[in-house]
Amino acid sequence: MRPSNQVDKILDQLMQYIFSYDLVSLKELWTHLDHKMFSKLEHHFAPAVRKMENAVLKLYLVNAVTNNKPDKVVDFFNKYTVELQGQPEWKEWFIGAHLSEKSVELSKQCMPQPTLTSFEEDALRMKRLQEENEALKQRFVALLENSRSVPVSDIIAPEVPPPAQLMDDFYIIALESTTSTGESQAKTLKNLIRNIGSGSPGIPRKASQSAAGQDTRSNKMKSSNSPNVEEQQQKKSTSSKQRLNSNSWTSAKPSTVSLALLTAAAADVHRDCPPMVPRDESLERRASAGKHLVSAGTSCDIPTSSASSTAFLLLSQDVFNDHRAAICQCKFNTSGSSVISCDTDGVIKLWNTSPTPKTQATFVSKSSVLSVDWVSKNERYLVAGNKAGLVRLYDTHDNRIMWELGAESNSPLKDNRKLCCAFHTPPLMSSDVMKPRIVLVCCNPMESTFICSAANNQGEGKLLLYNIKTKKLERSLFLNTGAVMANCCAFNHNGQLLVAGCSDGSVRIFDLRRSDCIDSWSAHQGNVLSIKLTDDFTSCYTLGQDTKMCQRSLNQRGNSVWEAELPDCQEIFSNLETPHSQLFTFDPSDSYVLTCGYAGGSIYQLSPRSLTSILNLGGHRAPALAVDWTFANQCATCVTASSDGKVRVSTLLAP
Repeated sequence: MRPSNQVDKILDQLMQYIFSYDLVSLKELWTHLDHKMFSKLEHHFAPAVRKMENAVLKLYLVNAVTNNKPDKVVDFFNKYTVELQGQPEWKEWFIGAHLSEKSVELSKQCMPQPTLTSFEEDALRMKRLQEENEALKQRFVALLENSRSVPVSDIIAPEVPPPAQLMDDFYIIALESTTSTGESQAKTLKNLIRNIGSGSPGIPRKASQSAAGQDTRSNKMKSSNSPNVEEQQQKKSTSSKQRLNSNSWTSAKPSTVSLALLTAAAADVHRDCPPMVPRDESLERRASAGKHLVSAGTSCDIPTSSASSTAFLLLSQDVFNDHRAAICQCKFNTSGSSVISCDTDGVIKLWNTSPTPKTQATFVSKSSVLSVDWVSKNERYLVAGNKAGLVRLYDTHDNRIMWELGAESNSPLKDNRKLCCAFHTPPLMSSDVMKPRIVLVCCNPMESTFICSAANNQGEGKLLLYNIKTKKLERSLFLNTGAVMANCCAFNHNGQLLVAGCSDGSVRIFDLRRSDCIDSWSAHQGNVLSIKLTDDFTSCYTLGQDTKMCQRSLNQRGNSVWEAELPDCQEIFSNLETPHSQLFTFDPSDSYVLTCGYAGGSIYQLSPRSLTSILNLGGHRAPALAVDWTFANQCATCVTASSDGKVRVSTLLAP
C-alpha cells in the first residue's frame, strides 16, 4: 500500500471519530500514532506535533459546539481539564463548556467579518467608486468646455469628500498620552501589542476607519471656529514630521512603520515610568564594568549599533518569589509553557510564567538539588540530581518520585575507594567511602537516556549514561585520571554525540555508540562552566571561569574561531560554590545571546569578532546565575534566576 493511501486512511479515521463524537477512540488513535510514529521524529519536530494534537482536539470541540452538542463539550472538559489547564493555548477554550447555541451565534455576530466573506461588498464598493470617478471626469470635461465662455472666478469646484483619517494600531497612544503616565502607560503598551493588526481596541478596522472619517469632518468644523486648536494641530504635525520623515511613511512597509512607532512609544514609557528596583550604586558600578569586552585578545568597549535600541524592547517584568535559597538551574520546557527551577535548599519548583508566575508542583529533597532537566520524550517527568549523590525521576502530574538511583551500596554513582586515613584524626572506619555528589544531569533529546556527572569531594568525576526506563547503566565515559569532572554537557541533534566541558578547562566530545572520546581541546584557564551548541550543530560556545566566551567550529580542528571576555562576571565566577551550567543561552537564530550578570541578564548581538550590547534586563539585587528564554512569534519570555532565590520574568518584543 502506498504511503499516501495510509495517510488518507488515517485522516479519514480521525475525521470519523470527530464527527461521531467518539472522544475515547480519537485519543487512543492519536496515542498510537504518537507512540509508533511521532516519538521517532527528531526533537525539533516536537512543538509541531503538539500543536497538531491541540488542533485535532479543538476541531472536536468546534464540531460539538457547532452541532449543538453541549453534553459532548462538557464530557471533553471533564476528561481533559487536568491535562490541558496548564497550557496557555487552551486558556480561552475553557469557556466552551458554558456556551449555549444562542451565545455561540452571538459570538459569531461579534467576531470581525473575514476578508473573503466581504468580497461581494468590496466589489460593489469598487463599482460605485468607478462610477463616481467616471461622473467626475465627465464634469471635469464639461467644466473645461464651459471655461472658454465662463470666467474662471465663476466656476464652482465640485465637492470631494475628505479622505478618512488614517487609523493605525497606535491610535490608543494619542488618546491616552495626555492623561496616562507611569504604570498606566506600561499597561497601555501591553494592550497595544495584543491589538496589533486589529485597528483600534474594541473596534473592527472597517468600523474604525468610518468613525475616523466622521471624526475628521467634525474636527474640521471645530477648527474653523477655534484658531487655537488649529495651531496646536499644526504643532503636533510638525513634531511628528521631525520624528519620522515623510518619505519613510510612503516607502516603508506597515510593519516597519509600526515597529518604529512602537519603539518611540516604549521609550516614552520607559522614560516616564519609575524604576522597578531601587537604585543600588554598587550594582551600577559593577554593571558598568560589563561594557568592556576583549575580542580576539584586544580590549575594547562594547559597541552599540544604531539598531540596537530597536532589536529588543522590554515590555514588562514579573517576579517569581517561591524560592528561598540560591537557584542553581531554571529551564523552560520545549513548548515554553512551563519552567522548572531548583535551589540549594533542595526545593524543585514547576511553574508557569503566564499570565502571572504561579507554582504548579513542588518537590523537596533533604539535600541541595544541583541539577534538573526535562525528560525529552515526555515532559511530564523530571530528572534531578542532588548533593547527596542521589538521582531521582519525578512525576509532575502525580507529584511523586518514580525511582531513585545512588542509594545502593554498589551503585556506580558511589566512589567505593577508601579515604586515606593518614590525613584524618581520628582514623576513619574501613566502611567509609568518598562522599559523591551529582554535578549535572542532562537528558538525551532522542532516546530515553540521560547523562549524569558525579564527583567526589576530591574533585574526581564520573560521566555515566543511564536508561530512564530500566534504570540501568548503559555507558561509562572515561574522563581522565586525577581530579577532573564534567561541569556541563550538551547532546547533538540525534543524541549520538556528547560535548562535555570539564573542570580542567578542556572540552571533550564523546561518541556514545562506542563510549570513546573522539576529540578534545583546551578551551579555558580553569573550569568550563557552561556550554551550548548552535542549532545547526556546527559550532560550540563555551563560557569559562576565566570569564571568556569562546566559539569553536566542530567541523574544523584547530584554535578557537572567536572569543570575547566578560569582565563583569569575574567576581561572580570566582565566588561560585555550586555548579551553574546555565550561564548563557542563544535565541533560535543564534544571532543573540542572553548571559548572566550582576544586576540581571544581559542581551548581546553576536558578530564575527565581537559582542554588541543590546539590552540589560536588570531587576535583581543579587547576581543572576541561571538564564533561559523562549520565543513565540515576535515575543520572547526570559527567566533570570539569582543567588537570592528570585526569578525575574521579562517579556520582550523580539526583532
